[in-house]
This record gives sequence, structure tokens and C-alpha cells, in this order.
Amino acid sequence: MKDKIINNFSDDEKNDVLNLYEKYILSRDKGICVFGKNFYTPNIWTWFEKNLGNDVKINSYGLFEDSERRMISFNNIYEILYPMKLIKIQSTSKFSNLTHRDFLGGILSLGIERSKIGDLQVDNNTCFVPIHEEIENFILYNLEKISKVICNIEIVDDFGILPQTVFKEEIILVSSLRIDGVVSKIINISRSKAQSMIEQGLVLVNYVKIKDKSYELKGEERITIRGFGKFILGNSIGNSKSGRNKIIIKKYT
Repeated sequence: MKDKIINNFSDDEKNDVLNLYEKYILSRDKGICVFGKNFYTPNIWTWFEKNLGNDVKINSYGLFEDSERRMISFNNIYEILYPMKLIKIQSTSKFSNLTHRDFLGGILSLGIERSKIGDLQVDNNTCFVPIHEEIENFILYNLEKISKVICNIEIVDDFGILPQTVFKEEIILVSSLRIDGVVSKIINISRSKAQSMIEQGLVLVNYVKIKDKSYELKGEERITIRGFGKFILGNSIGNSKSGRNKIIIKKYT
């Protein structure tokens, strides 16, 4: 199994994945709940759920709906809380316009590894981000500014205050649900460029890389296009006069 793991992941991912595999073995052999030590990217947590979920209950959780970066638990049959905290970072300036990049850069500038924090949700100069509980105090005591703007930092216990996911809807016209054609329409690029992006592994469907440019989508799938964002592919709402499918696309904003 270790050889299979090594062959499925990049050199940068192998240490994390092998560490996770050891935790899986421990959980399986001892019958105990074990958590991974980081937030993991979709290709990692989906692989574990798909390939090792028969022998041990495997779950992933990132706090937000549709989180990409998630912690992994093995054998968590009693639903023990994950070792994560939710922090809120809020600008004190009425004139600032802080972005996702600003907040992420501010956190990482403290020397924190990217794997110790989950997805960032940014709304109106406020950022919510789940973090591994081991860095809670470090962030609270050391993070004071984001992009030179003084911010208030606090731990959030009431998840009801989280902003709702907002979508921007549009309709695309496609002759089929081949992934290259859909991607080209979603981000308005040529089909050949879309094919190149797919072959480079820049397109994910339900968090799994799809490198087959002729892959047929089924509808109600989440499409992540690196550098362009995340989208939900809706079902067909009919045909245009030319006979092409009219598909609703929802873009995460």
C-alpha cells in the first residue's frame, strides 16, 4: 500500500500522506480515534476516503460548507471534536479594503505553515478561518495587523455568525457536457486552452483532478479551475434555438 501511496502523490505531499497512513494503521489496529495533524488538500482527503474507507471510518471536515482544505479523522465513531479553532480577524479601519490574499499573507508572514490553517472566508473586511488548535495562542498573541491595517482577533464559538455563501449565476450554452467545452465557456477561453489546463491538472471536479479532456460531466458537480475560482454546474434548463444545452453555472463569490 505504501508504494501505491507514493505513486499517487507528489514529492511535496509524500511525507504528509505517509504520516496520515501511519495514523490510519494505528487507528485500524488499536480501534481508536486518530486525527491527522494538518488541513489537507482535496486530492489527499478524497484519496483516503475512497481507497481506505472500507476498513476504518474516515471523515474529513473543514468547518465551512464545501471546504477544500480539511482535517481528517480515522475511526471517529463517537464524533469527537476535531482539534481546530475558528478565528475571526476584523479590520478596525473603515477605509480599508482587505482581500483574501491580504489575510492569508498576514497569517503566513508569522511563519505559520499553510497546512495549519483551513479555507479563509472573507466578507466586508472580516476574515473567518479555521486553524489547528496548537497555533491558537500564537496567532492571538502575535497577529496584530493585516497589510498594515490594525485588526481585532478573536476565537469564535458561535458558528451562526458566519456569512452565507454567495453565488453569482449565469447561463452558458454548450453542445455537450464534455469538460473541455464547459471549462472554456465558464471562463471564456478557447477550447484548446481549456484542454491544456485540464491536462496540466488545473481543473478539479468534486475536488478530484480530471486530466481527461473528454470527461463527461453529469450536472450538480463542483468544478474548481485553478486561478479562476470554484463553480457549481447546474442541470440543463432547455435548449437554445441552435440546439445547444442551456446550463446554469453558479460561481462562488
